[in-house]
This record gives sequence, structure tokens and C-alpha cells, in this order.
Amino acid sequence: MFTTSEISQIKLFGQLIFTNPFSAERLDIERQLLGSRHIQRYRVWHSLNGELSVNWNLPAIAELCNHLVDKGLSLLEKGGFPLNGEMLAAWDLLAIYWLFSKYSPAMSRNIYLAAEVEEKSSLLYEEFQQDFDRLITHLPRKKPSIYAPEKIFALCHQVHRAFNYIFDFIAGGTSSAAELRSAIWESIFTHDMGLYYRQLYSEMNQITTLITGESGTGKELAAQAISYSQFIPFNSAEKRFEFPYRDCFHPVQLSAMPPTLIESELFGHVKGAFTGAVTDRQGPFENCRPCECVFLDEIGEVPLDVQVKLLRLLQTRQFQRIGDVELKSFGGKVIAATNSVLADGCRNGTFRQDLLFRICSDTIQTVPLRTLLDGKEEELRQFVTILAKRILSTEDIQPFVEKCCKWIVTNLGMDYPWPGNVRELEQCLRNLLVRGKYTPLLKARSIPAFDIGEQMADSGLTAEELVRKYVKALHNRGCSALKISQLSGLDRRTVKKYLGN
Repeated sequence: MFTTSEISQIKLFGQLIFTNPFSAERLDIERQLLGSRHIQRYRVWHSLNGELSVNWNLPAIAELCNHLVDKGLSLLEKGGFPLNGEMLAAWDLLAIYWLFSKYSPAMSRNIYLAAEVEEKSSLLYEEFQQDFDRLITHLPRKKPSIYAPEKIFALCHQVHRAFNYIFDFIAGGTSSAAELRSAIWESIFTHDMGLYYRQLYSEMNQITTLITGESGTGKELAAQAISYSQFIPFNSAEKRFEFPYRDCFHPVQLSAMPPTLIESELFGHVKGAFTGAVTDRQGPFENCRPCECVFLDEIGEVPLDVQVKLLRLLQTRQFQRIGDVELKSFGGKVIAATNSVLADGCRNGTFRQDLLFRICSDTIQTVPLRTLLDGKEEELRQFVTILAKRILSTEDIQPFVEKCCKWIVTNLGMDYPWPGNVRELEQCLRNLLVRGKYTPLLKARSIPAFDIGEQMADSGLTAEELVRKYVKALHNRGCSALKISQLSGLDRRTVKKYLGN
């Protein structure tokens, strides 16, 4: 029989398999599973200098999972299985984690081998199904398991795509970076992966995601991570995925188009619809599968008359080409992005309020570089290393990184607000490569004087509320936690407390 401790561990694996890997909850479950064996060398789980991340707890977790599964199968071979009801459901999740762990290396390799993924997935599924049947299907139970091998296989591939692309695209070891990775994960799977598996996996395309943030903070990278991580069914009869995941992302750069062409670019047109329409043209919404995403960058640039058609598409999932009377269906997901405040557009009449409320059902706020760095040289080194890999060959990267970090710290300082964000940092490195120096093109905004006496007289706020507003005002003007600590005289831990509320 399983011991009381092992029963608790099986239940914890049931929580682990459906927990956001970038969340604090994930770390708590790992600590509960491993106890004194738990290792925590970094505050958050993140990639190191652009390399694949190492979670030192995974081998121990896999070892514990293997022990529990082996013991369960051994008991079954001896003529009985000691679990039923709620515990049998927990065992199913333990078995799924075991499957995920065993096939993780192969699935991770497959997502980067797009040309071979069909053949490799076919061979992989045969072995996967055999293990699934042994661990789940063939167990004695009153009702069949709610889990199906082809669906779990597809979900495991989806989780690998999501995990790897979020790690590839969103760097940084600060809590702000971890929260952004966690938010992107929830945009793919929601906060309840159990409900996602049972129902929402096929309905997430109905939910529009709005990504906001300053220019250069990676809004398109977040959109790509979401697009590449959509659920793609696996056809067990033909042993293949129904659609290549790399074809799921369809970006539309609205800010680069003349306003008169945006409608045609979005919805398409028929021949003769207007001067120059010499052939029929399909827009990105046409023939879009449920797993495909249309990314509308700078949605605030869409003219009001086109906003009406976009609102109708999101409400009815139907649209018409320009000059056509036939209704077309849209089956995919819309991801929109903007670096402007759409609420301001609603107030000044340039953006429809009903469209804003239609696209804000799921929102992500990207993080400026100054916040990701948080005044820490080790975080600067992370980003410089990742960007240097785009410029130089392997043997020259490390000396260049050392030179760049030293120059930035000495000449710009760790409190430099990087108004151009990661895009500016990349150009800074190119300047240092060519000329050995960098002169910022944009001056950092100065921080206006803060008349605390007037604020107290007019607001009636408590001292603690005033300090919190002061700290957040400095942060909104580009100051890191270190700089705020220096300006305010507050301890950095106190600053972080106020920034977190």
C-alpha cells in the first residue's frame, strides 16, 4: 500500500501538472514535494544568458515520480491497485506528469525541427500511447478516465511549445519578468488548466488578447509566443498534427499602412471593388483555422469606419470582403497590441469604446527595460549577453559583454531609464561595437518637483498613502527601485513593498 506521505505526494503531483510553471505556486509545490532536497539558487525560474534554463529540482521530482509510478504498477502486478475514486483521479495526473517528464526531451527537440516534426511525432506517439494505456487506460476503474492519449499527447506538445517560446522571448530574473511570463502562460492556458483541458482548449480562440506597453518592450514577441502555443489537435488515426504550429502567426503591421488601405489589408477585396483592385484578394481573417492567430499591431491606428467592421467580426465571427456581399467566417484568434492608451482614444473620439471593451477580455502589460533591470548589474548582463549573440560569433561574445557592461555602468549608470527599451539597448551595443561609445538620442525625462505639503492639504491622504503615491510616481517616470531608494531615502525593501501594492 502507499504510505500516508506517498498519498500526499501523489496529490501534490496532481497540482503540479496543472500549475503555471512561472508562478510562485509552482515553487511552493516543488518545495512541498522535495522538502529538504529542494534547491533554490534563483528567485524565479528563468533562462540564463539566453541559454535553456536549468531547474535543479526537476531530476529529484522525476525520481520521486518514477518511484511512485513504479510502486503503483508493482502493486497492480501483484493483483490489486490500492487507489480508487478521488485518489485514482490524482493517480491519472501523476501518470500524466510521468509521461510528460519521459517524453520531454524528444518533444522539446521536435518543436525546433519543423520539417521533421510530422515523422518524429508519429513514431513518438506509438510509444506514448503504449505507456498511456499501461498507466491509465488499463487500470481497474468503474468509469473510463476522462483523459485520452491523443489529446494528452497534443497538450504535452502545446505545453512544450509554450514553455520554450516564453523562455526564449521573455528574459530576466526579476519578479517583473516572472510575472510577465506567468501572464503570457495564462493567456494560453488560463489560470485553470483542468478546465482548459476539459473545455476551454477549443474555445480560447473566442477570447481576444490585448497587449499594451511601451514601444520596444516585446509586444510582438509576446504575441508570437501565444500564437505558436495554440492547441493543435493530434490525429491518432493518421498519427500527425492537423496543422504546423509555425504557420499559426499572422502579423498585420497597421501603423505601416496608409489609412485608405487598412480595410483592404484586413478584410480583403473582390476584383473591381475599387480602382486598382485588379484581382480578388484574401485578408488574414479568411480561411483562418481555430489554432491560427491574427496579430493586429498598433490597433489604435485603425480608422473609425474600419473599427466598426472589426467590432462586427469579433462579435459575430463573420465579415465581408470589400465589394462583396458574401459573408465569410473567421475561426481564429485575434491578438491586438498598442503602445498608446486606448482609453484616451475613447475620450477624444479616435477609438470606439465598444471595441475597447470587446478586445480587453484578456490583457497583458509588457514591462519596460528599466523595470526588468531594476538597477541590477546581473540583469543587465543577461540582456547584453542575449543581444550580443545576435551580433557576434561565440568566441567573441564574452569579452564584448564584459566591455559593454562596464561601459554602460560607468557612463550611463544603472539608473539610466532606457526610453527606447530593449531596442535601444541593442542599438547601444551596436554603437559600442562600431565606435566604442554610445550617445543617447532621447533625454530621460526629469522628475517634476513633488510638493508634498500641497498634496497633504488637498488630498487628506495618510502618510503611508502619500509615500506609496510618491514611490509609484517616481517609478512611472522611469526610476528603478534602486534610484527611488536613493531619491526617497527609503530602504529598497520598503520601496518594493509599495511598488507591489
